[in-house]
Amino acid sequence: SPDDSLSVTVPVDIDIALDDKLGREFADELNQWLSDHGRETHSVGVVLKNPEKSKHLETATMRVNNYWIDFVNLRAEEYTSDSRIPDLMRIGTPEEDSLRRDLTINSLFFNINEGIVEDMTGRGIDDLRRGIVSTPLPPLTTLLDDPLRVLRSVRFAARLRFTMSEELKTAAADERVKAALEQKVSRERVGSEVDLMLKSRDPV
Repeated sequence: SPDDSLSVTVPVDIDIALDDKLGREFADELNQWLSDHGRETHSVGVVLKNPEKSKHLETATMRVNNYWIDFVNLRAEEYTSDSRIPDLMRIGTPEEDSLRRDLTINSLFFNINEGIVEDMTGRGIDDLRRGIVSTPLPPLTTLLDDPLRVLRSVRFAARLRFTMSEELKTAAADERVKAALEQKVSRERVGSEVDLMLKSRDPV
């Protein structure tokens, strides 16, 4: 079970990472299993890949009772040296997937087979205990991958009453990140993130 010293709350949504198939495939197979066993099936929504806008994910979403469940394969991406658009996206290892996530505290996995929390970055649990918001890779790399992560970092720091690492603060103020946020991220995504920031217990 998770460490008792870590804060645990009832989840509103659940992310399930898959190591051998895409999210839509798994969701369809799950619905087929439910149907074969005379149980209620659930509609599946899909967030399509949109690499030119930095949103590289393809996620299948299903609502079960009061929970939203997202199914997504573990991902690894490879870039050219002068582009933030991936040349290749493939199913990756848990380690590769962890390193390309936004924050170390969001890179933790709960292994349902062994019943343990896995910290592939080696820093997620420590950052959680110390109240630090930091990135798995160098902050500038992580923020340029998806500039919306600047706002997400601020939101998580406010929501959890954590402190952003000094390296992350410096990267967030970088002019290249500011330009990328303006050029690569839609107003809708920015607006959605700001809305979530204002709804936190310590509104930004």
